[in-house]
Amino acid sequence: MDGPAAAGKTTTCLALSKSFDLRYLESGRTYRIIAFEALQRRIPVDNATKVTGLCDELITASRSVSLLTSGRYASDNLRATRVNVAVSAVAKIAEVRQRVTSLIRLWAGAQPRCVIEGRDIGTTIFPAATVKFYLTAKAEVRAMRRARQERAASYEHVLDDVIRRDEADMSRTTSPLVPAEDAIEIDTTELTIEQVLRLMTSACRDRGLVPVGEPSSAIDVGRARSGPHFPKKFSAPPPSS
Repeated sequence: MDGPAAAGKTTTCLALSKSFDLRYLESGRTYRIIAFEALQRRIPVDNATKVTGLCDELITASRSVSLLTSGRYASDNLRATRVNVAVSAVAKIAEVRQRVTSLIRLWAGAQPRCVIEGRDIGTTIFPAATVKFYLTAKAEVRAMRRARQERAASYEHVLDDVIRRDEADMSRTTSPLVPAEDAIEIDTTELTIEQVLRLMTSACRDRGLVPVGEPSSAIDVGRARSGPHFPKKFSAPPPSS
């Protein structure tokens, strides 16, 4: 699951993980941990050598893959404004991305089935994933959602941050944010969570995944409904004239 900030990735990933009995991972949390630690230690986040060294230290101290799911860090700290700003600089360091990619692949290899959200999961980390989604929405709508979640920040401030992060993610040299060629793209601007989840669940069934408590024979029913070629892009239908 890839896409820009506040497009609905976390909400839908958690719902899919429950429906299909999948282990869930937010890959961006690791970059936030590194950015948070860099700020705490007064390490310039644009110093690739020092940040990479910090990354290696954190991986060693956390005994490899557990850095991905470390419970030592409170979500409020990792999503503080200063971390939101710093994480873009950390995430564009190629050596850091290589290390985090290796951690994610190790973690996923130890799971029976999983769903992972991020910015380059379907393009770089798992190009052969069974199902790929790319969620997006208008920047103004995503900013409104994020402002409601965070409450402390003004809409204007959040919108500026969303636009800044989009630019940083989409323009970086290493693993920029783009939809994978075979990803199912869903514009969530005018869709409800329920509508998005119905689309996703249908796509998962079409690729052979069975929801929890549903008999295996239901796969054929799901495929019959969606057809052999699941549409690549979804958005709300235009209003009728």
